[in-house]
Amino acid sequence: MEFFKNTSTILYGFLVWLVIAPRFNSPKYGESFLAYMTALLFCLIASSEIMMIKPVAFFFTIGGSIAFCYVVARMAIKFSIKR
Repeated sequence: MEFFKNTSTILYGFLVWLVIAPRFNSPKYGESFLAYMTALLFCLIASSEIMMIKPVAFFFTIGGSIAFCYVVARMAIKFSIKR
């Protein structure tokens, strides 16, 4: 597939999904994260169905998957400095 041709679409997908990601310090973070994860799952399923017709949707959702991995890694890795 034309991966390098669609890198800008992947970047746009990453940025959009990163903006709608739940914030860690919100009071209902667990519910928001579950809704975020479910929306990404449905987008992956839908974009895989229309991949032959509109490959841009697939690459946009790949950017969303990378954003999801970034959000999970950001949540899992914490740095603390003790004095």
